[in-house]
Amino acid sequence: MLRNIKILLAVITIILMALDAAAAGGRQLVIIDPAHGGDDAGVKITDKLGEKEITLAIALALQKELGKDGKIEVILTRDSDSNVSIEERKKKVEKAKPDMFLSLHINAGFGKSVSGFEIYYPGFMENRERKKSAAKNLQARYLNESVKLAKLIEKNLNTIFPRQSRGLREADTPILEELTVPALVVELAFATNPEDRKKIQSPKIQAEIARALAKSIKSFF
Repeated sequence: MLRNIKILLAVITIILMALDAAAAGGRQLVIIDPAHGGDDAGVKITDKLGEKEITLAIALALQKELGKDGKIEVILTRDSDSNVSIEERKKKVEKAKPDMFLSLHINAGFGKSVSGFEIYYPGFMENRERKKSAAKNLQARYLNESVKLAKLIEKNLNTIFPRQSRGLREADTPILEELTVPALVVELAFATNPEDRKKIQSPKIQAEIARALAKSIKSFF
C-alpha cells in the first residue's frame, strides 16, 4: 500500500511539473520600446517636456497593464531617462527573442493642422541590397502578423482619437530593419498640432492609450 501511495505521489508530481512547464511555455514575451531618452529628447512637446518623457510614461503604463494577468511578460528597452542607441535596442530584441516588438513615438511636422496617429510596419520591398537574403526571407514571414497587430491597434486607438488614424504604412525604419518578430512603430500623435499636444500630455489620455495598446496585444495573442 505504501509503495502504491509513493508511486501515485510521484505520478502526481510529474503531472504538476508538466502542467507548470506548459503554462510557462504559453507565456508571451513582448518588448516595448519608449523612443529616445537621455541626451536625445526627441520631438519637443513644450519648453520643459520632450517626446522621451511621453513615450516612457506610456510604456511604463503599458507594462503595468499587460502584467496584470501574468500571461504576458514585458521588457522595456529603457525604463528610465537613459541613453540607449538603436543598435542597443535591437540587440535586446535579438537576445530576448520576443513574440512581439512595439516602438512608441510622437510625431511632428506638416504644419499645425495635421493631427492623428500613424502605424508603421516593416518595409520589405525597398533597400533589399542592404539586407542579407536569409534574414530578409525570415523577416518576411512576420509581415502578415505585423499587419494584423497594426489593424488591432488602429481599431483600439480610434476609440481614443476618433477618425484620426492616418493609416497603416509600410516603411524601412531603422529600429525595425532586420527584426525577425512581429514589429511596429506607433506614432501616437503630432506634437506640432495644438489639440494633439494637449491630449498627449494628459495622464488620463496616456493611461487610455496604454489600455488600448494592451487590449490590442492581448487580442493579437
